[in-house]
Amino acid sequence: MPVYERGYRPWEHSGHRARAPWWTIARRGITEPLKSRRLLFLLAVAWVPAIVKGGILYFTFQMGELSRLIGGKWTDIGPRGFLAYLGWQSPFVLILLAIIGSGLISRDRRENGLALYLSRPLGVRDYVLGKGAVIMFYYFAVTLLPVWALCLFGYLVTSGATGMQMLLLIPLQALAYCVVTGAGFTLVLLALSSIGQRTVFVALWWVLLYAGTDGLAEIMSLFSPGLQILNFPGQFLNAGIVFFGGEPLSEVPPAASLLVVLAYTALGAWVLRRRIKPVEVVA
Repeated sequence: MPVYERGYRPWEHSGHRARAPWWTIARRGITEPLKSRRLLFLLAVAWVPAIVKGGILYFTFQMGELSRLIGGKWTDIGPRGFLAYLGWQSPFVLILLAIIGSGLISRDRRENGLALYLSRPLGVRDYVLGKGAVIMFYYFAVTLLPVWALCLFGYLVTSGATGMQMLLLIPLQALAYCVVTGAGFTLVLLALSSIGQRTVFVALWWVLLYAGTDGLAEIMSLFSPGLQILNFPGQFLNAGIVFFGGEPLSEVPPAASLLVVLAYTALGAWVLRRRIKPVEVVA
């Protein structure tokens, strides 16, 4: 075959940088659940409190102090008001993360997918980062994004709200809080998912940790208020005082709650490091 009639095309660099490996995992993990109508309905329901609070803020501006007395904390556009809103989102965080995060790693372990993932040029860090980005996306979808939308809406429709506070300070406070708490929830849930192989059991463990410790701490606090530190979601919410300011939400100091949150985060990272290991494929 003459050289000038070769039937192949030499490789040429496209000039485009390859996407990060973790983004490929994250993109699929984010887009696949959005094909479910039930999940879209749950996301829509999770925004109902934000719509209600926005409506109350609007009528507060129109009707004055009377609606402020009726609305209570729903009319608060200060940092504590938005922290209270994040607390109201707790049931949606519980349900949505159980649906999204329970099977992220357990399904791969059950189907021997880890061997496929980690036999490619993909490290453990990229694998965990991609899976974690999925949980962080949906956590932000029901916490951070509604807060930002309420900040913008509250600045437009209420009186006495400054642009510095509503458009800069509170959004940054909410961002810092949601990054810290979201990372903690993400690593703990991924750690649970890496331990089990059945999604339903992982979801059950998550519900027991999230809702079970809440009820247990309420009972134990009757004997000693300091035992409220056993409340898993309560410590995450109480740690928000460090970011938003104000009085503690429990007998546990907010700084101690923040240390508990960081301890949960470190424990989740340690478990993932122990449970997920690269697999070497020998030909």
